[in-house]
Amino acid sequence: MNEKNEVITSILAYSFCSGSLVLINKLILHELPYPSLVITFQLWAAIFFIYSLHYCCGIIDIDAIKWNAVRPYLMYTVAFSLGVLCNMKSLSVSNVETIIVFRALAPLLVSVLDVAFLGRDWPSFRSWMALSLIAFGAFGYAASDEQFESQGLMAYFWPTMYLFLISFEMAYGKNIVKSVDLKTRSGPVQYTNMLGWPPMLLFAHGGGEFQLVHEKWVEDGPAMFTSSSLALLCLGCVVGTGIGYSGWWCRSKVSATSYTIIGV
Repeated sequence: MNEKNEVITSILAYSFCSGSLVLINKLILHELPYPSLVITFQLWAAIFFIYSLHYCCGIIDIDAIKWNAVRPYLMYTVAFSLGVLCNMKSLSVSNVETIIVFRALAPLLVSVLDVAFLGRDWPSFRSWMALSLIAFGAFGYAASDEQFESQGLMAYFWPTMYLFLISFEMAYGKNIVKSVDLKTRSGPVQYTNMLGWPPMLLFAHGGGEFQLVHEKWVEDGPAMFTSSSLALLCLGCVVGTGIGYSGWWCRSKVSATSYTIIGV
């Protein structure tokens, strides 16, 4: 595959996975309202997929775990984990449209970080106009949002936190791609998922999700897991693994700002 086709394919794959996972996770949380545990399961599924294909099937190569790569990925993972938590909290209290609107604001912040820390030139006038249209659309949405009218700024606390965290994550992730030398396409997915699940379990504990699961199990037993919830959970694991691969692949091909716009 030539470079141009590789860029296009990575963009299409990441766009599909990014848009699909928001909707799938919203549906999962309707059936299983345990956001941190759901994400933990998705991270475990990706790790299982990687090591199964490597050790059992010999299909893919993986990178060795090295401390000089762990350190930058650890900082990224902290931002990633907090961002995922805020995203899932947002999905718990807001509709999908609100989350998408806040994600649409991220390119504005990332474009500034792109210039300040990654050595990119300032966007052209046409680019600024396009980014501004996104912002005006977001403000227009907020002005007509019933949830905002009834709850005020508190309705947007979690989405706002998500906005700042994802903006940092997008810029820092591009810096990692440029500065950390991993040999395989599975490498970034390995590091982010292996470093990401322990914080998620801590979030689950802090949010009382283990207690909620226990109470639900005592009340309903195995019936708490319906066929639809299990199907959605498995689908979320597949798409979650897909976004890990397609996301890092796409990130290596485009700027942080472009990557953020694609993810929106």
